[in-house]
Amino acid sequence: MKYLFACIFLLAGLFGYGQKTKIIPLEYVDPGTILKENQAIIYGSFIQRLTFWQTGYQQTIRVRNLETNEVFSFEVKPPLRSRKENPFCFFIKPGTYEIVNFYYSKSKWYGIENNIRPVFRGIDFEINLKNKVDSGIIKREDLHRIVFKIDKNTLTYLGQWHFESGAPSFKDDKAALDKKLKQDYYFLEFEKAAIVLPD
Repeated sequence: MKYLFACIFLLAGLFGYGQKTKIIPLEYVDPGTILKENQAIIYGSFIQRLTFWQTGYQQTIRVRNLETNEVFSFEVKPPLRSRKENPFCFFIKPGTYEIVNFYYSKSKWYGIENNIRPVFRGIDFEINLKNKVDSGIIKREDLHRIVFKIDKNTLTYLGQWHFESGAPSFKDDKAALDKKLKQDYYFLEFEKAAIVLPD
């Protein structure tokens, strides 16, 4: 009987964990979209670590809304695209967000290896973070999430996301990206977009 209760408790815990970590994909913004009231749109570009083993696979970023604790994902590199820099444009709920992790796949001789890497300010996501923390090289109190805030009724430029080497960084290349995106998203007023570089 005691084992039965233990199994029920374990299954309930796993079910609860699965509920807490539900990942909701953000909705793509289609060409011709008009920003409506109570909506928010984010856009920017992503520069990836491009290797032969990663070029064919989709890559995504996961973010957590700090007010609702919901976790969202959005694509930063489409599958089968080998460009080093890729634009993104998605609907998002207004709120304050932290970047949780970077999800990507690599080809291996035995198939595909999926990787989920935590993202922290000033930390290279490719290092074995657990080993660095366990050995005391990096202290837990030095791990800070990268945060950005989105207001309602806004089109927000989140910058050029640099994930190609070292710790992630975010730069302002708005003018160049606006010019490219305006060809497809002709109803969005990129010139009036708020600039929010994650920090």
